Amino acid sequence: MKKMKIMVFALIGLMTKSMACKANDKMVFAENLPTDAKVFVQHTFPRLSVAYAEMRTTRQGTVYEVSLNDGTEVFFSQNGTWGMIDCKSEAVPASLMPASLSSLVKSQFTGAKVVRLDRTESGYLAALSNGISLRFDHEGLIA
Repeated sequence: MKKMKIMVFALIGLMTKSMACKANDKMVFAENLPTDAKVFVQHTFPRLSVAYAEMRTTRQGTVYEVSLNDGTEVFFSQNGTWGMIDCKSEAVPASLMPASLSSLVKSQFTGAKVVRLDRTESGYLAALSNGISLRFDHEGLIA
């Protein structure tokens, strides 16, 4: 009986902690996303729709986490600029990548595709379907 009480209190503690971590998160409707984010989704993923959107307050400011109906996740800054795209096992649209990144993947990593792309202050970080990560500067040169 004593072990059962401890397990119940531990479970309650974990639930409380997970809810506290999400205290600054807020679900938002797709139409309430920044205009640039809405346009980006419509233009880049015309066959997909927003399944879920969340606004999160971080140390860097407000970010929007958008999940599309195929599982793709896109993170946007407060002004609607994309910062990360995770297409899971599908390829990130080539129009979002520097041409040199697309060329390198095609020529050096046969059969691999970019499934996640992070845009950083210094450039891009690309995760390939074969588990390899590549870092590029804004001009598309390997960093």
